Amino acid sequence: MTSGTASFTVRPLRESDLDETAAILRDGFNDDPVWGPVFPEHPDRAAHALAHWRFMADQAVKYGEPLVAVLPDGSLGAVSTWFPPGENEVHVNDEPAYEALLRSTIGDAAADSLLNEGELFAEARPTEPHAYLSLLAVAPGARGLGIGMRLVSAALERYDAAGMQTYLESSNPANDARYERLGYVAAKQIHIPGSPTVQSFLRQPAA
Repeated sequence: MTSGTASFTVRPLRESDLDETAAILRDGFNDDPVWGPVFPEHPDRAAHALAHWRFMADQAVKYGEPLVAVLPDGSLGAVSTWFPPGENEVHVNDEPAYEALLRSTIGDAAADSLLNEGELFAEARPTEPHAYLSLLAVAPGARGLGIGMRLVSAALERYDAAGMQTYLESSNPANDARYERLGYVAAKQIHIPGSPTVQSFLRQPAA
């Protein structure tokens, strides 16, 4: 698969990829308008973020349908974490461990804010069956080459074949037009106290 001058292959995210994936997610969301402020300024801020994203990537491997873009040198250029109908970003059995991780890293106040934010995201999701694009991030050295959207397109091929609608939240308005070019249509707006409004998008399967 080729995007611009970057060639890559697509495969499922594996448990052996978790450390590299966590670093890509940490770097990708470090300055995100919504996700960046989740991790308060602290000498260990990067480590806190890394632990969080590794937990989320592990959930995707266990319960989701995540994909990665593998560059010719074997490194990961991008990651996308998808969840099939009926699955959430954090499995119900793992919610206590997730909350404990947050409180032990970012502290009680920030943890409460993030958990409340998660409830707002959950309430906004469609009630009809859908595949959910939870996270999409591109490695710093692979940005600007279109890899991220091509990785999304690879997932859309399988969901189109299954006749499945897909859903996502865009935490950065700079990406909205990119999703619209893939056929996504603006759905609900999610109003998060103290954070920018998040636009969600829904896409019907291509015929």
